[in-house]
Amino acid sequence: MNDVIEEFDMLCDVAMAAFGEEQEISYEMSLLNILEFVKKHPDYKQDFVEKFKAILVSGNSPFEVVAFCMRELQWPEIKEFVIIKMNPSEDPRSEALRSTLTAYDELWPDADLYSYYRVN
Repeated sequence: MNDVIEEFDMLCDVAMAAFGEEQEISYEMSLLNILEFVKKHPDYKQDFVEKFKAILVSGNSPFEVVAFCMRELQWPEIKEFVIIKMNPSEDPRSEALRSTLTAYDELWPDADLYSYYRVN
């Protein structure tokens, strides 16, 4: 595995720990670090797309990482993936997927949870 993907995985691990309040860094700052890292490495978009998809189908990853990043990135590949995966009868994470999909709306209902996206 290359260094960029390894660092992305490490940033996601930090976000997981911050979500569980096991780190000194805030959860939002850990999400922002991931967003900035992804934006800094546009050549790895396809790799990041696959990583974000894996987060969405994993039962032990905070889906907010994807929603937070997609609010700004607006990658159609992720939106299409979420729409395909949203089947409440089959996927217990369908509510999480639905929340990720709202990041693509003009007004994101979860924006007020993050100072980065909060309208002042």
